[in-house]
Amino acid sequence: MQRRNVEGIKKFSEQKTVEAYRKAVSAIERLRKEKLKINFNTVSIEAGVSKPFLYTHPELRDKIERLRRQEQTETSEKCRLTQRLEEENEKLRKEVRRLQDILRKSKIPVII
Repeated sequence: MQRRNVEGIKKFSEQKTVEAYRKAVSAIERLRKEKLKINFNTVSIEAGVSKPFLYTHPELRDKIERLRRQEQTETSEKCRLTQRLEEENEKLRKEVRRLQDILRKSKIPVII
């Protein structure tokens, strides 16, 4: 039986993998820089690689999952801050209305 020479195919496959890995890392950095959502789908589309490729490379998978968790944490913190500011804003509006009512009732001329 004749042995087949597959070294060229293996080398090409390794080069393709290295190139895909590089494209995925670059895509993650672009998404971070542009402050866009980072998940397996967005990285896959941005890099032009398959989602299974991202899942099967532990370093890429860990990085995407870590950034996704970080993004979710930041989003929930922003929501809490927004809610707190809206509540404070509403309190201040009520105080302004109360003070305006006092001024109207006092009949003291006010120059603004």
